[in-house]
Amino acid sequence: MAMLPAETGSGGGNSGEAGGGSGGDGRKPRQHLVPKSYEDILRFAIENTTEEEQIHEPMSEERKKWLQQALSGMFTDEIKIMKKKLEELESIIGSESDEDQEKKEILLEHITDLCDTIDNARDFLKIGGLKVLLPCIGNPSSEIRWRALELAATILQNNPYVQDKFLEEKLMKIFIKIAEEDESNQVRVKAIYALSCHVREHDASSAEFAASDGFSCLMKAMQSGHEKLQIKAAFLLKALLVSQPRLKDAAQQVGMVSQLVGLLNTEHTSAHEHLVGALLCLVTDHPPSIDDCRRPELKLQEFLQTRMAVIKDKEEFLEERQYCEELLCTVFGSSNQNQAPVDR
Repeated sequence: MAMLPAETGSGGGNSGEAGGGSGGDGRKPRQHLVPKSYEDILRFAIENTTEEEQIHEPMSEERKKWLQQALSGMFTDEIKIMKKKLEELESIIGSESDEDQEKKEILLEHITDLCDTIDNARDFLKIGGLKVLLPCIGNPSSEIRWRALELAATILQNNPYVQDKFLEEKLMKIFIKIAEEDESNQVRVKAIYALSCHVREHDASSAEFAASDGFSCLMKAMQSGHEKLQIKAAFLLKALLVSQPRLKDAAQQVGMVSQLVGLLNTEHTSAHEHLVGALLCLVTDHPPSIDDCRRPELKLQEFLQTRMAVIKDKEEFLEERQYCEELLCTVFGSSNQNQAPVDR
């Protein structure tokens, strides 16, 4: 629910829409548009330029001035708004009244929208946002907790500055604990999301994740029986193993192979595609995991052959079938469904 800066004020008078009128040329009145991002500016320029103008006319001085003002003031205004929202949130942080709980939810959503750029995410920390965020992550209300974790994920994503700061503050173990223990599955999903953004393309965070028993956390999430949580955990596992192949040893040593194979033998859901994909990532170029897969008691070859036969010619399972074929070939040397099990 992206909010334009004009909507974040107390009056709420501007909705970002034209309000019913339009200029004589059919364009939306330009004075009602308050841009939130470069995409808003580009969209405005396209929507308010006729085909003839695009071909024949240079940009008018009026439009040049509007774009210059928008670009120069956009981010400064957003930081001011963010600071104000953080102050409002901090002022009610200890209140548990229904009214204030609802305000907290709305404020967290506004701040998350504002932090959807790398620069704003950095500035969130620089203006003291972390001291407000942490109490929200530990709030009694699950509605506050998951929104706070979503905000954490937003400011972490693709942002080495924030990833470094979160490492310094030792927030990795907090996210892992929440992902393992929180009573709300929605909160656990958001904690996995925050972990994913924390470790992505960040070697130090990935190493800390492994050292903090993060792979056991992912196993617990995949064992939860909650489909979305399983998918998020399997997705993070795949991403880690692809970007940091050296972590395969740690994943294999905590028994990840047997856990994944066991989960594949449960009632089929949309999570199975991601589980078999994660197992394929683990065994690729990793002999210890291949050896684990060949353990006779796992009956993996038989399972893969049966599964491929069941989903054959079903387009919705195409990717899962490809994963099964690659896994069968990688571990057992063949994707032939009629091949006899490998003797050990």
